[in-house]
Amino acid sequence: MNYQRTVQIDAETLGAALEQLERRHPQMKSILRDDSGQIRRAHQIFVNGEQVRKPALDTPLKETDRVEFLTAIAGG
Repeated sequence: MNYQRTVQIDAETLGAALEQLERRHPQMKSILRDDSGQIRRAHQIFVNGEQVRKPALDTPLKETDRVEFLTAIAGG
């Protein structure tokens, strides 16, 4: 992603936004989705600063919404 912090996407749902992101940056698909195509559990998703507890691909988005992905990192 060339170290971009933000990407402008116009989409009506979270799933459509992910699809657009993956078309622009194909490497993101394996990072954000599991083998069944669902969002990996390691990612916490926020829309306008509010955590989406059970994010679904059909989560509606408005034109002014800001979606953020935070990834849980474990170590040992």
